[in-house]
Amino acid sequence: MTSISVPPAGPSRRDFLRLSGLTTLALGGTSALSGCGLFGSDGNEAVAGQQQLTIDYVPVEVLDPQLITNGMWILSRGISEGLVVQNDKGDDVVPGVASEWKLSDDRLTYTFTLRDNAKWSNGDPVVASDFERSYKRLFTPAASSAGGTTLGANSYQTTTAIKGGEQFLSGVLTDWAQVGVKATGDRELVLTLANPNPDFLLALTHPALLPLPMNLVESKPKDWQNPPNFVSNGPFTVTEWVANSRLVLVPNENYWDRDKVKLSRIQVNLVEPSAAATATVSYENGETDLTQVTGADVLRFQKDANLSKELQQTENYSILYLAKLRSQHKALDDVRVRKALSLALDRKTLAGVSPGQEPGVSLVTSRTAGWDDSIAIKENVAEAKALLAAAGYPNGQGLPPVRILIGVTDTTLADAIIDVWTKQLGIKASLDHVESGVYVERRWAVQKGDYIGYYYGTFAGLPTWPTMVGSLWSPKNVQELSLPSDQWQKYQAIQQNKDLKPAERSAQLQTILDGQSSPAAKEMASLVTKAAGEPDDKKRIDLYKQAAKLREEEYLYLPVLWQSLYHAVKPKVQGLKLRAYPDYFYFKSMGVGS
Repeated sequence: MTSISVPPAGPSRRDFLRLSGLTTLALGGTSALSGCGLFGSDGNEAVAGQQQLTIDYVPVEVLDPQLITNGMWILSRGISEGLVVQNDKGDDVVPGVASEWKLSDDRLTYTFTLRDNAKWSNGDPVVASDFERSYKRLFTPAASSAGGTTLGANSYQTTTAIKGGEQFLSGVLTDWAQVGVKATGDRELVLTLANPNPDFLLALTHPALLPLPMNLVESKPKDWQNPPNFVSNGPFTVTEWVANSRLVLVPNENYWDRDKVKLSRIQVNLVEPSAAATATVSYENGETDLTQVTGADVLRFQKDANLSKELQQTENYSILYLAKLRSQHKALDDVRVRKALSLALDRKTLAGVSPGQEPGVSLVTSRTAGWDDSIAIKENVAEAKALLAAAGYPNGQGLPPVRILIGVTDTTLADAIIDVWTKQLGIKASLDHVESGVYVERRWAVQKGDYIGYYYGTFAGLPTWPTMVGSLWSPKNVQELSLPSDQWQKYQAIQQNKDLKPAERSAQLQTILDGQSSPAAKEMASLVTKAAGEPDDKKRIDLYKQAAKLREEEYLYLPVLWQSLYHAVKPKVQGLKLRAYPDYFYFKSMGVGS
């Protein structure tokens, strides 16, 4: 075994994603999940002399990190703690529950040593079997378990590459002993990979890999998330959870590094994204210490002598993209039409609509090590017009209006895209602005009649090739989106057939993908598989680049902008370490001054 050098215990911690996976940043909107009991008092009780922080956050649906929801990202800020956590820059890891680890010479087996003083908030020790049982729950297939980047789906990212994990989740593998997760003692957890993954330790910081108090989860399956039942192993625990109102966090007195935790209380205000006119009112009134700032408010803050000092920018945080909607009309089944729309997006103009934007010339952001413009889209309006003519729509004649389906409040950028397409190509285009729940349903449906277009979304994730090519808009996502509409309807029917055993369902779905998805999508999948097993890092990245280029050339997903993230932070907030990842920062390192 090769020993990995690990810094001493007690690191500061922070933030990181896409979205899901996403989002996850909302993929154009959020969906609320029902069935969870919420308890709490009115509590906004301040206690003199204590360090209390108030922040704004979107509504939390569930406190289960194994489902893609907003809740998984608030958990990873410091309510739950995994084997490792990210460093301040988000480009490496430092110890979490694991005090050290070793890597085998073949780079497939990681042996983690857990801290002997790691405890749950109820005082029980955190042991290796907690992780094994949590991961078995994560990998156990459910009727809706498909993985990926969809709100409500299983949150495991298959590019993490734990041996047998993806197969167990799909139901193809049923023998847990063949999955690369084994607690070999109370303080030792062994994780085995299907293939070497240089990004594995960073992948372990994804919320899906957080531990759960499985004794409680199994004994109180409907109530384990509800205070006072809720139990955590991170720096903080949840004492109140009031639907669409607030979460209240207090220190976990049994946390292994309790002396480093400064905040005595955190109130997380759960607020729906609101109109620009009211989004920052609570912050500017001194009721909130930290909030996200978007749109016109960013410009206003930048121009204000005082507010500008409180604005913090995280560059190149997320990708704004458009994804093809399935339709009975065949216009967008023609890659020439999709390519024309991408080549005529005028991303430079779009980047100037709001602050902190860059032209999004690929679905892999330039933050990814080894990125170059070989995969970048080269815009060309003349070529776009020629492509439309060749497809049978000269000057847009005969092409149905191109819609953009959107489920978020701020439509500024979507409106700008409509304007650009109208001016550049002379086509008809319009916005289909719907409530977020409708958005989530509609983007998977086959649109009727001559309704064609794209759904509007944003996503963020680790800036690594496995994440950017293997998890976000993964080969499976691309293959699914490339299916003809009638085949997609068959595919959905199989997904929803509860009479099928998981292995049968997986086999039937794969048969459709193998036979009906586009050749480029299948080639992309093959390249990603080869890249995952390639030990030479240079060759590995080259394979990922080839796969990324194929994905760009399908134009099923159109990258539009690379976006910055902005937070307004009161001067009294100390120790904030913002990172380009969907949980943004860790609570552990933070404090509040006078």
